Formats: sequence, structure tokens, C-alpha cells
Amino acid sequence: MENMKKLQEVLYERLHRRPVGIDKLDRLWEAAVLLPLVQTEEGIAVLFEERAHSLRRQPGQICFPGGKVECADANNFAVTAVRETCEELGLAPEDITICGELDSLVTHMGPIIHPFVGMLKDISKISFNPSEVERVFTVPLQALLSMTPRRCSMELADHPGADFPFDLVPDRMRGWRKHKEYYVYFYEYGDHVIWGLTARMLHAFLHRSGPELKAFFAAD
Repeated sequence: MENMKKLQEVLYERLHRRPVGIDKLDRLWEAAVLLPLVQTEEGIAVLFEERAHSLRRQPGQICFPGGKVECADANNFAVTAVRETCEELGLAPEDITICGELDSLVTHMGPIIHPFVGMLKDISKISFNPSEVERVFTVPLQALLSMTPRRCSMELADHPGADFPFDLVPDRMRGWRKHKEYYVYFYEYGDHVIWGLTARMLHAFLHRSGPELKAFFAAD
């Protein structure tokens, strides 16, 4: 019993001195993005980017500004969201006001995304980086609130690798095995199709803040 008590003290000291995080052994990494609100001639709108067509990863897809979290930003993800927005849109930090944070997303493909909602003070100041951004466009917030996005399903499955030890678990299926199904949202506006994680964050924002936003526009 004395040994158990000593071990308890050791473990208590070790485990309570570190904050609980997310296990990243599966090569998870963290990113932060900004859902930007801007004032336009059509009223308050959400600003989107179209990724440069020369990029190797997701060329031409619609996204929000953002990027990978650096070590120095690990305890303040808003810093990443602001920095990346400034780099991509040619803005200064004082041009951006953070309104708040949405729920973090732990994705199936790797990144843990920390989304923020913010306001850009002057859309005319935007001078986007052509190596990252093909163009920017806006969609009126009221138009987004009135949309019912198309919702489709995606299946997630796994397949054992060549080094999988079937001798240890002979009953394990050798082919693909479906694990779960999840929803993918699609918003269409003009010739733009907003989908994937960007649509998921947009949907979360509109769903959570919808009543307050509709009340705001009704009183305006």
C-alpha cells in the first residue's frame, strides 16, 4: 500500500502540472481561420477567398483566410487568424476586429481548426497576395441567412496497410471497412460553390447566431 501511495503522489504531480490537450500522435496539426464580415454597397457581407489556381493543395477552392498555427501562437489562436488574414489580404492588424470564436473543428484529414469571426474595417484596403489568392468576393449576410444549404453525405472508411499484422488479429477485414457517415454542406451563390470545411464553419456561424442576426436585420 505504501508503494501505491507513493505512485499516486508521483502521478498526481506529473499529470496535474500539465494542461490537458489533444493527442496528436496521428499527425494532427492546428490551424486558425477568420470568417470576415465587411460593409459593402449591398450591406453587411461575408468575405470569401478563391485560392490561387497555381497552388498544389486545393487550387481554386473557396475558403476563409487562415493558416497553420506557429509554436508562438499555441496559446492564442486568434493571433494566427489575424496574422494570416493580414498576409493574404494585405491588411494591418488594426484593420481587423475579432468578435469571437466558433467551436473548434477536429477534422478527418488532419487539421484541428480554430475559427474566429471578425470584422474588416475597410474593404477598399484589401490588396490580396496573388500567390495565395486568385480573387475575393462577398456574399450579403442576409442572403446567406435565407439560404438552405444542400446537405450531402460522405462516408469515412479505413483499409489495413501492407504492414498490418493479420497474424495477431486474424478476424480483421482485409478490405475497406466503413466507420461513419458525416454531412457536407454546399452553398451556391452566383457561380460560386462554397463547400467543405468552409461551408461547415459558415453553417455553424449561421446556425448559432441566426436568431440574433435575423433580429438585428429586422430592427435595422
